[in-house]
Amino acid sequence: MLEISIVIYSLDEKVLSSTVQSIIVSAKKLPPHLGIKKITLIDNGDNKNELLSFIESYSAFSLNIQYYSAGENLGYGQAHNIAIYRSDAFYHLIVNPDVIISPESLWTGINYLENNNEVVAVSPSAVDGKNNIHYLAKSYPSLLVLLVRALNLKKIEKNILKKIEKYELREVVHNKKIVEVQIISGCFMLCKTKALHKVGGFDSRYFLYFEDFSLSIELHKIGKIMYLPDMKIIHFGGNSSRKGMKHIFMFVSSMIKFFNRYGWKIF
Repeated sequence: MLEISIVIYSLDEKVLSSTVQSIIVSAKKLPPHLGIKKITLIDNGDNKNELLSFIESYSAFSLNIQYYSAGENLGYGQAHNIAIYRSDAFYHLIVNPDVIISPESLWTGINYLENNNEVVAVSPSAVDGKNNIHYLAKSYPSLLVLLVRALNLKKIEKNILKKIEKYELREVVHNKKIVEVQIISGCFMLCKTKALHKVGGFDSRYFLYFEDFSLSIELHKIGKIMYLPDMKIIHFGGNSSRKGMKHIFMFVSSMIKFFNRYGWKIF
């Protein structure tokens, strides 16, 4: 069976509804023994009444959606851990509330995990709402590349394009081949639950940003992480540079924690 966790801070009911509806459609491709056991909506904000009403609107569907209030903003990873620690399904999907899953994607990912014992997590191919490619699978980052991308430094970006392409595994994505990768995005991580439990879920030291990098590296220590181009999503998320100085500060703070733990790579 599959459990799904979605963390919500600032609720957009229309977007969340699109996400849940895409999950329902994709779940129809799953065999009964691999169907969705539960979707947990973890409220990191103050959305109780709206989310309970949202859940009620799906009561006609054969779908177990549960509400959990974090009581405060715990941060992305710690909020997901609430559902991860309680999960007893064989698979767990960590997904953003702004992701649309293609009809075949859940079966593509779970079927791959079912048939590859050494694989602990899989990552999809992705585009944004304008059909621009999102590079969710990545190689180990350098300080230079991260800062240039986070601060949206276009002039410098042109001079280090090859480094950015290598970091974003652009060749891998454009070749559309299944390959092993080191880091995947927290917007969509389909994992074996026992692997998540073994590494302790997300590292609580990260409030926002790099918690998915850290989790990827820990998962990669115990098994393979694979990029599956036929598992497709649309992700409407944005760059931290477009979210103001507060987010840039959180990004840099988490980046320092990440490099201090796993090793600094400057260029």
